[in-house]
Amino acid sequence: MLLTGSIQGTKNNVIKFLQSFEKFDWLWKRRIDEDLKKFNSKSPQLEDFEEKLKEFTNFGDDVSIILNFHQIGALSLKTDNVKTGLMKWIESWKDSYSKDLHKRAKTMLENLTDNIKQIKLKIEKPAKDIDSLGQVMHALEEIRKKDSEIEIQFRPVIEMYALLDTYIPEIMEKEEMDPQTILDKDWGQLVDQAVNIRNDLQGQQADFKKSLILGINVLVDDVIDFRKNFEKNGPMVTGIEPREALNRLRMFSEEYSIRKRKFDSYNAGEGLFGLPNQNYPALSETAK
Repeated sequence: MLLTGSIQGTKNNVIKFLQSFEKFDWLWKRRIDEDLKKFNSKSPQLEDFEEKLKEFTNFGDDVSIILNFHQIGALSLKTDNVKTGLMKWIESWKDSYSKDLHKRAKTMLENLTDNIKQIKLKIEKPAKDIDSLGQVMHALEEIRKKDSEIEIQFRPVIEMYALLDTYIPEIMEKEEMDPQTILDKDWGQLVDQAVNIRNDLQGQQADFKKSLILGINVLVDDVIDFRKNFEKNGPMVTGIEPREALNRLRMFSEEYSIRKRKFDSYNAGEGLFGLPNQNYPALSETAK
């Protein structure tokens, strides 16, 4: 009876000890891919990723404090293999969530660097006429506006990489180790280049303005002549065949498009140089 009681008591203690591992059973009962999909469906923020990574780290800490041997009566229970298995499961979960966050951070970093490159291409385009000058000036203005808020755009990426560096630094590639340095360097070079280009263009503005005014004067007369020709030889002349009217409509439509492009260009140029907008009533009437 003493022996039976002793064995039963030992058995109960063993069962109780085994039950202490049940808090880890989610590691293998839940599928990582399904859990991550469900997590992403809620549009998680950086704080949500941080909470998850902290959770995995805390479970790892719980495993690490488990003694390698647990004495129950005459039994010595070895936990080495169990602890190793649990840590592998935890690392798998942690790695999957970290890779997903890393993918997001890398995409945002690439988008920001690509955006800087695209703006750089715009300001490097030679200003040969009013259109190209307007595009360059618009890009320079875009840089000026962005400069005051660029840190706000950089911050989410920098915070993502900081979180990854805290929990799984080995997941990042070498060239990504310091995204703030990368972004600050690229943006700083762009701002310096924009200042130089703006200074160069200031010396050319007088010539561009003179060319714009000359082009506007020519277009004013040209539109009047175009309207007269349209009224005299256009598709609405009385007595012509429908097919002939359609051919004339196509021909004048093409000529109108040429003048409309000039109008749009000159209109943008007027805004660029602060000139009053020239009206072309004949062109508007023909458009109708």
